Amino acid sequence: MLEQIFLQTESGGTILMAIIAAIIISAIFYGIQRRSISAITKILQPLSNLDPKIQYDVSRIDTELKAAYSDLTNLKTNLPHTNEVAAIEENIKKLCGDFTELRTNIDDQMNKFKLVTTQDLNQTKDEMIKNATQQVSEHATNYLTEHSVSREEFESLKERIEKMLGADEVAERMEVLSLLFDSSQIKTLNWQCKLIKLLNGGLAPDAEEDLIISEGIPKSSCDKFLKKLTAAGITETRKIPAFYLMPNFEWIYSYVDNPDWLQKRLEGTIKKESEYQQFIKNNLNLVEEGLLLEKSEYELATGKIDFICRDSKGRAVGLELKYPAATTSVKRQILGYKNDYETKSGRTDSRFIVIAPKIPENLKTLLVNDGFEYREIDF
Repeated sequence: MLEQIFLQTESGGTILMAIIAAIIISAIFYGIQRRSISAITKILQPLSNLDPKIQYDVSRIDTELKAAYSDLTNLKTNLPHTNEVAAIEENIKKLCGDFTELRTNIDDQMNKFKLVTTQDLNQTKDEMIKNATQQVSEHATNYLTEHSVSREEFESLKERIEKMLGADEVAERMEVLSLLFDSSQIKTLNWQCKLIKLLNGGLAPDAEEDLIISEGIPKSSCDKFLKKLTAAGITETRKIPAFYLMPNFEWIYSYVDNPDWLQKRLEGTIKKESEYQQFIKNNLNLVEEGLLLEKSEYELATGKIDFICRDSKGRAVGLELKYPAATTSVKRQILGYKNDYETKSGRTDSRFIVIAPKIPENLKTLLVNDGFEYREIDF
């Protein structure tokens, strides 16, 4: 539309300029002709006096020239569309000003829109990242909650499993674990647990030395621990030096998954055993009246027996304590103590007694059949 206005304006301007040029040319022509006629009049003046016809013609031409001049003046004054063109020009100037202002306002609005849009996009992006982070965190928390257990739940689960196994079997297992593992240092217990895990499927120490070292297991200590396991009947070796857990000891795998828990359990068992030993030491009358302590932790070839005492008849009485319950393995252990003691002392009238808060009925029968005694003493 603006282009049409500019085109109209340009056309009107051309017409105006043509009219003005025509007026100027006419005025110049009129001036020239008037001077010429005046000169002719002066020349012809004497003739007019002589010839009336010439005088009439001069007067007529002069009148016509005056009328033409008057028409030119009126044409200049009443030139058509001049006011309209001037008004259009003013309107065009105003429209151009309005258009410039409109464009400025549009540019300002676009800049504001871009700024607001950018801020909105940044805010939306931040909210999306925040929501995504929160959702991922919640998902991870829920997953861990659903698929993991706390230490308390783990220990509770262990206790429930142990209750299902029965006190006798649990006590026997803890006794085996106490003999195998060193719970005084968690670092040692960690590599011992790792070594037990490597036995799953068999382990050839010489051929798999790199694997042992990569697990942080000291090679020399590894060999000693494997020999200890073999001596206890827990592992077996084959033609190529390789070690496998015996099928009836595969339950050990379930105890080495969490060395921290195992250490606490072993230390708790050792602490309870120590407290139980002190309790029996202070209350020997509960075992037998007149019993006197002679030696604690008496050293023998096969190990240390808890107490060597004397009864009222002067006979040696060996006491082997178990907590929280005695297991069938104690029969072999106390038999070895008896043989070692009689060899060392040269006496054959010694007595040996197994003491525990709980002793299975089958163990009681085995002990009696082999000439040993037992006492169930609560703690």
